[in-house]
Amino acid sequence: MPAFEDLPRDTQLARMEDAARTTLNDRYGITPGPFTLQQYEDNCVYRTDTADGPYTVRMSVRDGRPAQHQASELRWLDSLTHTSTVAAPRPVTAIDGAFVIETAVPGLGSTTIAVFGWVPGQAEPPFREPGIAEGMGTVTGQLHHHAANTALPHDFARPTWEPADILDRGYALTHPDHPLLGDDGAAALRAVAERIHSHGPAPSSDHGLIHGDLHRENMLLTPEGTIAVIDFDDCGLGAYTLDIATVLSSIHRLCRDEPDVYADFTSRFLAAYEKVRPLPASMDRFEDFLLLRDAFIINFVTSSTNSEVANWGPRRVAGLIAQMRSHLDGQPYPGTLAI
Repeated sequence: MPAFEDLPRDTQLARMEDAARTTLNDRYGITPGPFTLQQYEDNCVYRTDTADGPYTVRMSVRDGRPAQHQASELRWLDSLTHTSTVAAPRPVTAIDGAFVIETAVPGLGSTTIAVFGWVPGQAEPPFREPGIAEGMGTVTGQLHHHAANTALPHDFARPTWEPADILDRGYALTHPDHPLLGDDGAAALRAVAERIHSHGPAPSSDHGLIHGDLHRENMLLTPEGTIAVIDFDDCGLGAYTLDIATVLSSIHRLCRDEPDVYADFTSRFLAAYEKVRPLPASMDRFEDFLLLRDAFIINFVTSSTNSEVANWGPRRVAGLIAQMRSHLDGQPYPGTLAI
């Protein structure tokens, strides 16, 4: 029998959907309707429409987070949604109360399923429109305020996103001969790590539970005109400034040749954040966090075996490595404007 990753994409998805349908019926008491694929990278994410409304079904495909890590993620989401702090996916528990269910997929073995209420809204909020920068800044501040004021249970388990986790122990530098890194990509990453480490750790007050992947594509413009946040799969413990850098980096990519547009967005975003909570002290080292964000992306691409990531990933890695080399040669890192 061929390995799961060697099967045609449609065959893989058919097996995932069959397993999801069975699990929803048997373990959640949900009768699924039509399935619509939302994403297929390291997770397989579906929307299914039922008589009770739509749900999001997320299945871990390749080396997903352990079940305990996913359950901790869903506990944070449960707290966020029950307190109405932030519009976010509401976790749906199984019949037995479990947040995460293990299920079998032929050829893949055991995988996990998590189910969420569907969050309505427009994907990738139009960042140029009035109020969007303020909405993104507000929701980022609300996430961090909630994290800073919510006690974590003793068995809470999520990854940590400190510089050493992303750089020294990241996939790229632990696989320095990866072909996507080119001749000196690993050397550039090591030089970035040395520079960031030389600045010392961010203040402990700047650290807490963060989203971890808070780019524009993980935000929605809701029908009420507010900003919702989705995809908490990378949430973990790290510096709040990393989330801010992730948002602003994703905006900078869209208007990098329009510095006035980016400066205006940044100013309004940060002002809205400050209305919720003070900016982290480590904002004075913002370039470090832009570099960490891009190293995070390089780790994701180089570690992925997904065919869709293979379509866009090599060009993205080459561009990020080139940016890092230019920065090491003395150029400001892209995205530092107006910080």
